Amino acid sequence: MENSGEKRILEEYDKIERNPSDDFKFRKLDWNSYEWQGALRGPSGTEFEGGIYHVRLLFPKEYPWKEPSFIFLTENGSFNINTKVTLNWKPSMRVRDALLELIALMPTCPDGNLDSVKDKEERRDLAKKSRAAAPKFGSYERQKLIDVNHDYMQRDVPQLQLTGNTSLTQRCEEEVVVDRVGSTQMESDRSVIVEDKCNIKNSLEKRILEEYNEIKSNPSYDFTCLTQGWNKYEWQFAIRGPSGTEFEGGIYHGMVQFSEGYPSKPPSIVFLTKNGCFEIKTSISLRLLSNWQPSWSVRKTILAFIEEMANYPNGELVSVENNREKRRDLAIKSCAAAPTYGTSARQEVIDGIHEYMLSKAPLVPVSQLSPVSNGTGGGSVVNNIVGNTFNVHGSKQSTWLVNSVGMLPPILLIFPLPLSHR
Repeated sequence: MENSGEKRILEEYDKIERNPSDDFKFRKLDWNSYEWQGALRGPSGTEFEGGIYHVRLLFPKEYPWKEPSFIFLTENGSFNINTKVTLNWKPSMRVRDALLELIALMPTCPDGNLDSVKDKEERRDLAKKSRAAAPKFGSYERQKLIDVNHDYMQRDVPQLQLTGNTSLTQRCEEEVVVDRVGSTQMESDRSVIVEDKCNIKNSLEKRILEEYNEIKSNPSYDFTCLTQGWNKYEWQFAIRGPSGTEFEGGIYHGMVQFSEGYPSKPPSIVFLTKNGCFEIKTSISLRLLSNWQPSWSVRKTILAFIEEMANYPNGELVSVENNREKRRDLAIKSCAAAPTYGTSARQEVIDGIHEYMLSKAPLVPVSQLSPVSNGTGGGSVVNNIVGNTFNVHGSKQSTWLVNSVGMLPPILLIFPLPLSHR
């Protein structure tokens, strides 16, 4: 007769089977109801991308009151192999959330080196090797499961299709985090918040949830954010480039990461979109963060980053004049497509935020790039159409980014200025 722990494990397994993930695949062992054999896909946009990492998932008899543990079988350069890994756990959590958090932790390299270029190249090589062949481990029956999982993970990941429907946009407006590709959704953030308020035992979670509620209750045109269903200490966000600068019209994605010391210690801000101002995939320093006060908020922090973009706090490698056009080009590219990063579950959150930001975007003037002449100095004509860019010849021009219907990429229109402005 199965106990409550076994029943919970089986229920979670059945839910994952009914709603499979592109980020991982696990199979239960017929001879041990407290262990699954599985594989994780390396997070996109990192040196682990393309890798297939095999893992044992072990449940304690007291599950879910005690945390499950993970043992990597594939060398990866982040987690040590054949060593138990545990995460911060609560009985209200689910294995699906823990697996996504485990994947998200890989780029932090908790058991390996992080900053060295050499180490990153080694991890890229390990990712290639991990895809080429599954590891050898255990009995013949276990090896069959490992090999089947490997074949399954080697299939191409279906690309997320963003259509004109509003399901993804509604996540930003209704606080719904989509759990997987398709119609299956996790509980809305609001219901999670209500449930968690009964279980909050520390001021950190309470403060984070209060700030998230405040942002959702009073949304900003300048930015939006969503919680990660599998990690309460990280938000995904996107900001608009500040008006009147070469960043105007850009949509820049990033992550807010809360430490255990928050709000006594500031949050970390990590950008994912190339912008020509802040480095990507690294924690950014800002005067506000250096002078952090516990009374300050994430809203204030994000707005400060928007205001500071034109000040280039990470230094200027080239002159403003020479670099401005590049930043302008990056702004246009940032609007056209969201960055690729992390698990497919995270990517869906990123894409949903991007769709939401596009849906709220008006016509955005972009500062003049360079004079375009048709050789006569007279009237202007539409010379040609390349992709979604209409080229208009004239002695001077005004440029606009147009958000076309639904999720289509922005259209760049270049119009001649009136004679009085030439």
